[in-house]
Amino acid sequence: MNYSSETLNKFSDDLAARLPAPGGGAAAALVGSLAAALNSMVCNFTAGNERFKGVEEEIKNLLKVSEELRIELLGLLQSDVDGYSAYSAGVKKLKISALTDFEKEARREELTKQAAATPLKVMKASAKVLEVCRPLYLKGNAMLLSDVEVAAIFALAALKAAFVNVRINLVYSKDEVYKKSVRAESEALLLEAQFIEKEVTAYCCSKY
Repeated sequence: MNYSSETLNKFSDDLAARLPAPGGGAAAALVGSLAAALNSMVCNFTAGNERFKGVEEEIKNLLKVSEELRIELLGLLQSDVDGYSAYSAGVKKLKISALTDFEKEARREELTKQAAATPLKVMKASAKVLEVCRPLYLKGNAMLLSDVEVAAIFALAALKAAFVNVRINLVYSKDEVYKKSVRAESEALLLEAQFIEKEVTAYCCSKY
């Protein structure tokens, strides 16, 4: 199933159904893309507005970044669905494979790392969405300040949800060096994201 050509209703129906995918990872990517879309909307209501002429070029650059992130996160939604299918199919094949136990273990480790790669990418992309929120809440059209706040909340939610999926996949890895590295990287992303979201929401709350 390619969700890029399907409706939100179809995605929601499949998410609610008794299906192996889409699941939480794909939902996290969708929330991240919605956060980026909100930032893009704010940029579009700022660029071209005479009142914000002094920051127009910066806003246009933010819009470019935001749109790239929106598309990337939508792509990661599909990657998560495809990745789960590939992991399940790979594990089933191993059960009937003629490979040695050592070779099976190596292949299982490879599948696990591939599965963990997508949610980590969602985390990184969502962190970048938050980085767009930072200048936007100060320089974007103030009439849409609440949309920047929602974008920040969504981006953090997407990142936290993706972090859950990273942790789940790490459980199945036996590569302790890899696990330690990914855990440290993802926890650092989460810590910084929480700091930025708090900064954005605190500013917004001071204005209304």
